[in-house]
Amino acid sequence: MNRSMPTRRRLLATACRRIIAWPLAAALVAGTASGVSASTRVDDGNVSRVAPAVANPVVPRANLELQGLLEAELGRTDPDAGQTAFTATRLEAVSTFYEARAFEPVWVRAGALTDVAAALIARLGAAEADGLEASAYALPDDLNEAKRDLDAGTAARLERAISVLLVLYADHAQAGRVQPSSLSKFITAKPERPDPVAVLTALAASTDPVADLDAFNPPHDGFQALRRKLAELTDPAMRDMRPPVVPEGKVLKQGVRDERVALLRMRLGLPGNQAADDADATGSLASQAQPRDTGSSTANASSDPEESADGGHEAVADVGMATGSLSASAAGPAVDLPQADPVDATLFDAGVKEAVLAFQEENGLHADGIVGPRTLLALNAVADDAMAVSDVIANMERWRWLPRDLGPFHVKVSIPEFKVRIVREGDVVHETRVVVGKPSNQTPVFSDEIDHVIVNPYWNVPYSIASQELLPSIQANPTGYMARKNYEVLAGGRVISPTSVDWASVNLRSVRIRQRPGPGNALGKIKFMFPNKHAVYLHDTPSKRLFGRSSRAFSHGCVRVHNPFDFADALFQLDPQWDADALKDLFGPKERRVNMKRTVPVHLTYFTAHVDANGRLQRRPDIYGHNARLTKALDIEGWQEWQRFAVVIPPKRQRARVQPARVEQRKVLSVREQRAKTFRLRQRGSNDLYR
Repeated sequence: MNRSMPTRRRLLATACRRIIAWPLAAALVAGTASGVSASTRVDDGNVSRVAPAVANPVVPRANLELQGLLEAELGRTDPDAGQTAFTATRLEAVSTFYEARAFEPVWVRAGALTDVAAALIARLGAAEADGLEASAYALPDDLNEAKRDLDAGTAARLERAISVLLVLYADHAQAGRVQPSSLSKFITAKPERPDPVAVLTALAASTDPVADLDAFNPPHDGFQALRRKLAELTDPAMRDMRPPVVPEGKVLKQGVRDERVALLRMRLGLPGNQAADDADATGSLASQAQPRDTGSSTANASSDPEESADGGHEAVADVGMATGSLSASAAGPAVDLPQADPVDATLFDAGVKEAVLAFQEENGLHADGIVGPRTLLALNAVADDAMAVSDVIANMERWRWLPRDLGPFHVKVSIPEFKVRIVREGDVVHETRVVVGKPSNQTPVFSDEIDHVIVNPYWNVPYSIASQELLPSIQANPTGYMARKNYEVLAGGRVISPTSVDWASVNLRSVRIRQRPGPGNALGKIKFMFPNKHAVYLHDTPSKRLFGRSSRAFSHGCVRVHNPFDFADALFQLDPQWDADALKDLFGPKERRVNMKRTVPVHLTYFTAHVDANGRLQRRPDIYGHNARLTKALDIEGWQEWQRFAVVIPPKRQRARVQPARVEQRKVLSVREQRAKTFRLRQRGSNDLYR
């Protein structure tokens, strides 16, 4: 294996030290043999006294063995050469740690594994509870049983292996197992990875190294709640308490008769007739309870986004989940209804609708009493335990991408939930709906800081929108379209006339189109700025109707905020100079900038699973297919099920340019030319050839 440059430099320095040390030792030995003590220096035949030499302490064999193992190249003869954890970078860091302590072992002493090391190894073995893969942190098979009476070579290998695995676990626990940007260009979160040498130094000096190792996992309440929920989902004792699965199928609503309604009643704790409780009745549906291809839902995803706002049965963007706890109350609150008359278990009646409405409201869904894909997956979230477990593990990984300190006062956008929250000291002080990017124009996932807001904003039209959507209309009627939409054109930083641009052949990167402040401005009255590489921000919008939808993935990537001045009021609560009324006083035709007294961290997140304040697991749609890619990258059991939600973004095609109609330019004739033309026409009229 090729040795890295830092390794070569370190070995060269070690060799140099040894080269220098050998002549010195030889001189000391020669001097002693000739009667000159080690405390005497010989310079050009002159003997002078120096400080008495200190005898070299005897280096323990364990130190020498560990030093030799770490400084040797990890070649084919090394028993651990095939271990994936033993990378050159990681071994370099481990060697640096031991070099600073003269290669004194930490985990193996006197040929035996220490109690602290045994506890740390056991903690690594429990990594499944952290949403990680315990096998990744397992010792090599021949070292797994090595406890005591170890020879020097085996002890050195065990020491090295434990340190390597501790560094690997700390890295995965804090920053995750995959690089976020490798999943999508829209995910640019940058997790902070721990320094390997600092990890080992801290654990070696700790009074409670197991707790310190665990602390590399995210400290956020959201992560800790998911970890507890994962333990609940994987507890075999809870398996019998899971609610029944309601199979996929057509939309269920009041008046519909369907065999699945019987299971829906059971799921909601409603009474049904005796047939619904028979094993045969439920058994006939059991085979349908397995996840099926949702091709019909995918087809509906391309329907008009402005259609009815019932939201309960909306295509792929609505394939989301919200669930109760795996407790006796998981089936939802029981509804006591009179049972004097037999109940038709297959009928979706008014009682079922009321129970569905209550479930939707309780789980943060659009309450319409209709069981579509979104509500159905919410009902089946914990019943379909394989999907629930993989969803929880994927979201635990996402917590590792966030800064460990979100900020005592911060803004958090939850993309799959279509919500934005302002959090102060752990409490949500403001929450409202948002519209996020379409699957083809995704809202990116990253963290930044809001540093100013702009009232009466211009909208600088992005190149992609200008070239794909605006250009054909501009080419057809430049002046009329620009005036109607309140656009203006800039070149070289100056406003120019639309007629001065050849729109048939223009390079849109050489000019800029922007929309003036006003009632129809796409950004509304205010935008909240955190300058970033994606050029996205939070803003107002003149199109309010989309906030009434259950699924709200309709923008070009920016985040549209419902009631933005209420949001601004909450955002400026730490700055007494500004509030919503003060910002509204700035309304007018000119753009106005207001700088934040202190920047506010903003986190654009993609959590498809979280635990609410009541301890219920809430799951939301994988609208961008990030779960499909992440579960596959992590090789989580059941990742194949997520592939049906994968989103393929088609390449953007350049629309055919509309060639404007050519208008003949009439030549303006002088008076003399007009007279000559008239004379010629008269001559032709008098000529027999032209009669």
